[in-house]
Amino acid sequence: MSTTKLLFDALTPKQARLAAVLKNLGREKGVEIVITCREYFHLRDVLDFYNVEYNCFGGYGTTTYDKLIKGLERQIKLAEVAAVVDGMLSFPSPDAARSVFGLGKPLVVLNDTPHAIHVNKLVIPLAEVLVVPQATPVEVWKPYCPKRIVTFNSVFEYLWTSRFRPQVEVVEKLGLRPGEYVVFRPEESYASYYKWKFEEVRHALVEAVRREGYVVVNIPRYIDQYIDGALNITKAIDHLQLAYFSAGVISGGATMATEAALLGVPSLSYFPESYYVDEYLQRLGAPLYRCRGLDCIDVLKKMLRHGKTTPLRMEDPAAVVFETALGVVTR
Repeated sequence: MSTTKLLFDALTPKQARLAAVLKNLGREKGVEIVITCREYFHLRDVLDFYNVEYNCFGGYGTTTYDKLIKGLERQIKLAEVAAVVDGMLSFPSPDAARSVFGLGKPLVVLNDTPHAIHVNKLVIPLAEVLVVPQATPVEVWKPYCPKRIVTFNSVFEYLWTSRFRPQVEVVEKLGLRPGEYVVFRPEESYASYYKWKFEEVRHALVEAVRREGYVVVNIPRYIDQYIDGALNITKAIDHLQLAYFSAGVISGGATMATEAALLGVPSLSYFPESYYVDEYLQRLGAPLYRCRGLDCIDVLKKMLRHGKTTPLRMEDPAAVVFETALGVVTR
């Protein structure tokens, strides 16, 4: 069987986990996922958990100018990788997309964040097909001019939460006791799309967790998001293990809240815009809560009273992803 090589440029820990799972699953389907990445908090750690090969280079810009320059620098390296693959299978990466498209090779884009306007505008129009969860209405993708859209009845996070195996010793080595701590994941404050200021809500939630008698376990995205008096996780720890044995998860984004809810752990997201995946999971009965301001304190208390539930069972996205990618790249 000939092997099809596909580039996945992982830019966040979520994307790293997705790339690693697809790489391991792809071997049985004659697909080699070639993983590249940038230097970013916890990204290498996630890839190392899965014991997969990858090539990390370049960094993450925090200003508009810095993002542009670092992106241009990465494109040169990515062009070298793009030259030896058959196409791209990845979440939106403008630098990887530019390199693969520039060499006349097809792109298959995976996405569940229609609010990420900048990268979506740069990447989706170049793709042969866009693969998205049914939770996001097809209409929200139309402004990005996709050539074709393929949907599946699940979420990307199910690819790894459904394969998760609890290991309580991971949290015990940190001096934590199951059910006695709350995991906190601050907002993605330096993302191009993030235009809000939520420090007040963040601090209020942290203090409320402490008043409820729980230890705060913080997983910062950036150095300026450390929390005084909390257990700040900056080294290689499997965040799924932390979430599974916690009393709850609070996130200023979506991924860790989604992962926790899929594992049956109550979670709260204070991301300020409506998020289709959250609404979808809530309809299915996942213990996922939403709030946007100082009303979060009351929602937090309700979340902590909820307790753990049975994990959801959903469609595994792997089959749709590989079938779609191979249909595009090998035709």
